[in-house]
Amino acid sequence: MYVSTDTQRRVLAWYRKHGRSFPWRETRDPYRTLVAEVMLQQTQTGRVGPIYGEFLERFPSIEALARAPAAEVIRAWRGLGYNRRAIALHVAAQIIAREHGGTVPDDPLVLRSLPGVGDYTAHAVACFAYGADVTVADVNVKRVLARAVHGREPRAVAPDKLARTIETWLPRGGAYLWNQALMDVGATLCRSASPLCGTCPMRRSCSWRMKGRTSSTPPRKKGERFEGSRRQARGRVIDHLRLAVEKGITVKDLFTKLHPDGGGDASQFTEILLRLSDEGLLQLTPSARGGHPRGIVRLPVKTR
Repeated sequence: MYVSTDTQRRVLAWYRKHGRSFPWRETRDPYRTLVAEVMLQQTQTGRVGPIYGEFLERFPSIEALARAPAAEVIRAWRGLGYNRRAIALHVAAQIIAREHGGTVPDDPLVLRSLPGVGDYTAHAVACFAYGADVTVADVNVKRVLARAVHGREPRAVAPDKLARTIETWLPRGGAYLWNQALMDVGATLCRSASPLCGTCPMRRSCSWRMKGRTSSTPPRKKGERFEGSRRQARGRVIDHLRLAVEKGITVKDLFTKLHPDGGGDASQFTEILLRLSDEGLLQLTPSARGGHPRGIVRLPVKTR
């Protein structure tokens, strides 16, 4: 596969002039990078920015996070959604403190073994904290190279073929800047819809543009709607518990707060509580596990 070094240089030059500024890009600290990458999973950068700084003020080190009560970590996660990530990060910090001397591992394979850390996050930490020459392929990177190299949308390129393309285009010794540059090209120029091809640094050699595909309609997202969904209900349960005193709240009072109009499915509510308990996001007294209205629900003191 031919790789245009001229295109790479143009992309990097564009990034140095137009790259986005984020607080996590101002550090190479492995712990701060890990926190940022876990927060950024399925969450937009605009939501992460304010909470990232507050979280690090509260938990300035791996040791501080590992020692903190789980309830405090969950409270600090407010506004980010997908609260299981808070518990996963908390457990990961405990493992790092216990098994790695408080130092975030630099090996993607070891990072991958931590809870809540997938291939993408492991590569991001290895690259952005330790300078490893590895690909960090988010949706933006995949879209840019699928279009520029193959002239197609990512969903129309075989995953293994696209992975090889991303790997081949990685400039050795320059992964740190290259990965972030492609992310920013995809986020600000090579957008899913209404891409700004005329100002893109890859426009001279972009196969997608040469084929006249200067606009695109992103595929409709499939899956559960959020409003009225179980995911929304789970989030509302945790949000109410964040405001509850440490001793918790009764099942009845929590159900009433969630359904002040008197509606709601009690059996589904109990199922949600049990699932959240199994995931370590809350604690239930024995009577609460049985759905008794006077049973107590609270944020966890410890993670498992």
